[in-house]
Amino acid sequence: MLRDRRNRPPVGGRDLVAAGLSRRRGLAAAPSRRGPARAPAWLGVGVAAMALALPAARPTVAAAATAASKERQILQCVNRERTTRGLPKLRRSTPLTRAARFHARQMRAKRFFDHRDPAGRGPLERVRRYTTRFTTVGENIAAGHASAAATCRQWMASPGHRANILRPQYRALGVGYASGGRWRHTWVQVFAG
Repeated sequence: MLRDRRNRPPVGGRDLVAAGLSRRRGLAAAPSRRGPARAPAWLGVGVAAMALALPAARPTVAAAATAASKERQILQCVNRERTTRGLPKLRRSTPLTRAARFHARQMRAKRFFDHRDPAGRGPLERVRRYTTRFTTVGENIAAGHASAAATCRQWMASPGHRANILRPQYRALGVGYASGGRWRHTWVQVFAG
């Protein structure tokens, strides 16, 4: 088993530390402060290239269950707000949920907070990656609150976000939640009609 200079075991079964990479707060391997990734000469170039090509960290089973529970709570809150105002409930959409989760995880990993990602894609382009069934798309994003109830209250207190939640044209909702990163809790709602 390979170890780095400080005699620590490898991360995730591969020696990312030896390749100049480290893990921080559940994010994918990120460049360390020691400079560019370099493997020891005796390892060869292939190991460093493998370590750099590792995919982003996937949530654990427990974290995924917690995220799914929080996402369900947001859907319940939205439907409660809509029904008290005489609007139909939104149904959960798997493609919209995938788009919302993708954006939440991307904002966490790439450390940005915006409706447009660093490549310039907006909500409609992200939704089109997963489905073409919808013609109208809206998005709410939030960060910071740990609970779904606090996040829902935050959105309902904002006129623009509340308008998305209560728009009669929407009939489906996808919710994404990502923990960790700069804001600790990142939330995305994707509406479609």
